[in-house]
Amino acid sequence: MNFKNVASAKGKQGLSKTNVLTEKTCEKLSNVELLKREGILIDVEPEYCDKKMPGTAGKAVKVFTNYFGIKPTNTDGVKVFQYEIEITKVLNTGKSIVINKSNDSSKINDYLEQESRKKLVTLWPAFQKVLEKYNIARAESSITDFKRILYILDPIHLQFVTDDKPKEFFTLSLENSEFPEALANSDLLNGVSKLEYKIRYTTEFDAMECIFSDNLTENIGVQYFSLLLSMKVSLEKENFVFYENGKQFLTNPEKYGFNGVDSLKIPGGKKVGIGSQKTIKLISGNGKEAGVALAIDVKKTAFHESILLSKKFEDLLSTSRACHCIHLKNQVIIIHDFTTESASKKIIEVDGKKISVADYFKKKYNIHLKNPDYPLVVQKKIFKGIKGYCFYPMELLKICEYQRVRKNGQTPEQISAMIRECATAPHKRLSEIHNLFSVLQLVGNEYLKEAKFSVDKAFMATSGRILKAPTVVLGNNKTMEISNENGNWEMARNSSFNMPSSIDNWCAVLLQSNGKFDLQEKMANEFIKKYVQCARTYGVKISDCAEICKCPANERDLKSLFDYMKKYKTKFALFMSPDNVTNLHNSIKLYERQYEITTQDLKQSTVKKVIERNQIRTLGNIILKSNVKKGGHNYDLKNTIKPDRMIIGIGFNHTKTGETDTLSVVGYAANTRKITTDFAGDFQYIQFSRDGQIELYDKIIENTVKNFKVSRNGAPREIIIYRTSGSEGKYNDYCIYEIPYIKAKIKQNAPGCKLAFIVVEKAHNVRLFKEKINPNDKAPSQNVTPGSVVDSGITNPKLCEFYLSSHSGLQGTVKVPRYVLLYDELKMDMNELEGLTNSLAYDYQIVTLPVSIPAPVYIANQYAERGRNILNANNHRYGQKEIISNEDSANAALSYATTVFNNIRVNA
Repeated sequence: MNFKNVASAKGKQGLSKTNVLTEKTCEKLSNVELLKREGILIDVEPEYCDKKMPGTAGKAVKVFTNYFGIKPTNTDGVKVFQYEIEITKVLNTGKSIVINKSNDSSKINDYLEQESRKKLVTLWPAFQKVLEKYNIARAESSITDFKRILYILDPIHLQFVTDDKPKEFFTLSLENSEFPEALANSDLLNGVSKLEYKIRYTTEFDAMECIFSDNLTENIGVQYFSLLLSMKVSLEKENFVFYENGKQFLTNPEKYGFNGVDSLKIPGGKKVGIGSQKTIKLISGNGKEAGVALAIDVKKTAFHESILLSKKFEDLLSTSRACHCIHLKNQVIIIHDFTTESASKKIIEVDGKKISVADYFKKKYNIHLKNPDYPLVVQKKIFKGIKGYCFYPMELLKICEYQRVRKNGQTPEQISAMIRECATAPHKRLSEIHNLFSVLQLVGNEYLKEAKFSVDKAFMATSGRILKAPTVVLGNNKTMEISNENGNWEMARNSSFNMPSSIDNWCAVLLQSNGKFDLQEKMANEFIKKYVQCARTYGVKISDCAEICKCPANERDLKSLFDYMKKYKTKFALFMSPDNVTNLHNSIKLYERQYEITTQDLKQSTVKKVIERNQIRTLGNIILKSNVKKGGHNYDLKNTIKPDRMIIGIGFNHTKTGETDTLSVVGYAANTRKITTDFAGDFQYIQFSRDGQIELYDKIIENTVKNFKVSRNGAPREIIIYRTSGSEGKYNDYCIYEIPYIKAKIKQNAPGCKLAFIVVEKAHNVRLFKEKINPNDKAPSQNVTPGSVVDSGITNPKLCEFYLSSHSGLQGTVKVPRYVLLYDELKMDMNELEGLTNSLAYDYQIVTLPVSIPAPVYIANQYAERGRNILNANNHRYGQKEIISNEDSANAALSYATTVFNNIRVNA
């Protein structure tokens, strides 16, 4: 399509790549300046908390893991040489084409990346022939990422470079007449006179020794092992597709024993892909010496089906997506945007004449569009050096394969469907992992044999313990022991909340969508009567409902409703929203903040279940939330937190929903109220980035210590921070920048207070399994028992870490959080640390069962999500002309610190 838009796009001017600082580098420079301003010395050699003796509390138990041991078969060590490689095709015309150009992997499209990889895999026999031609290394000794990294067990550079310049590029070539027979009919080599390999030595290392390096950011050995273990299956390009961080998916799962995968469809033209994620782990081992293991877990993710784009145009994609032009021999284009104009109305200029897109395709290609009223796809293109746009009807575009669905490209319905499809009970998951181990072809693997390593076939077992659940304390100091194996319990009969709240001058709101399934006022009245009656049995001082307000389900009427409620000084509003109205919840929470009226939003289907099915426990859970929202406390946990100890949970939300999103959200929660196990929190906005901006701790420490002092008549003497994290690669930054800065802020706000800093991580692929699993049990009963903890055997010998499964999950195999104690002035032993962490999982308050991570972290994550949601609601609300993009303005307008909700858990 050689036509351009009448108005050419203006290109953005920017610095060259060599002059651009990465976001991470900018963060570090900013943090260094901040520490200097505070007079804090920077120690570039981080010190981690010493590893402590394993805990002894609880019942001993044997657990299985998804680890497979990696053992050297050579005691002399394995020297590996790393090279950078650039591969060039020299055409018969003399033109040269680099086929493995360096790309920004974060921006490349999934399809294009897989196609590029396939080409390099196809040409790999040619490089093996080069090694044979020059007699410099065995084919099995060469390992690559099929981009630009090459590992070889021989120093092939020595005969091509001088001693004083060992890192100079040298070139090896393969003439057309020398191409291997396997490539004789390859289209990739049509018109190619020779292949050139420009190679540069970069470093060398011992494969095992570098894994044991004290520097946690040193991952060269991990990368080598990861590629080594994948090398054999990487050559089967028709059966596998490979992505970042050790993720690989099967293109034909049935071939490898995964039956019925084709039936795993999710709405919106998407399907479930199955594969594995593998990681290399340094482990303490069950003997005297540490070792290395391979962790394999099942990985399922949503992929776009390769269908006509017109069939799924309602799922407009939020990220660039590749498509085949079916009218142009499957030429690939990248989607930039969609037009609001249709093919019949969009006017373009071709050879100086104006014509509609629909007429252009009719005239140029004799294609009569079936859907001329559909929006058009926009592709960015350069015409004779000028940036412009091409426009394509969706019915002529077929979505390319291998493209994963991004998180912000899924609707709530699709996310729910994906969760259901991915939920795999432990017994079945073990079977799938065993199957995936076979798929990797690690037994009898020639590449492993050449490198002198072997991989155990059996799942690795280790020792664990089951910690006791905390004692629940209700009103009048009535206690309950949790004896249920799944960790859940029910409020005892005739028991009241530990601290009942007061709810007066309140109303119910019946949102109406004019649908046939809308809740009727009669049933709403029945529910309110039960709600009030049940709340009073728990000791809540609640008045009768003042009014049931009926409100059309639109934003304009919703705002008018809040104006009305504010006029009559309403303190609490219980919303009942139609299930099909999902766009107003965030607006309700935005107006809650702005009008300072506490709200609770129920689905109308939930109300119906309470009335029609007499679901008393559901009603009880609703009141658990109401009590906390209004400043009450449902239950205490006996002897869990010392009176002078403050615990802070910190979570982050970096979700971007559009180009207007320029802010990240930090949520935090702390036990700053009178009762030691009572957590409240807030959020603050920071410039969109990674979570490495240490200045965010200013307000967190200041606000939490201030609220603690007001509630307890004194400053905390100990502070424990549970912080969500990404990976070990960030631990150095936490120790160099964050912890010293936090200590400085604590010194300013609570002099003499001691600090412990714990990282909480769920984004890993380690799994724990019971020794004996009954496949007939439901998934929660198949999972390891809540309180199962492992702090030896599979843990990193360089870190004070443990794995703790505090809940049994609702479906599938539980993801066991990993905890790393990086700093500890409190001198806690593992029994205290693990016991506290486990008990805090029972402190969520609005349900009577443990959650997956400590409650302060769980609550902090919810505050971060709340901050994101009400920012989006504010910036996209009815009649909004200006958006908030500055963190100071957002914090002033939307956070809770200066409102009646300060130190109250309003987002319960």
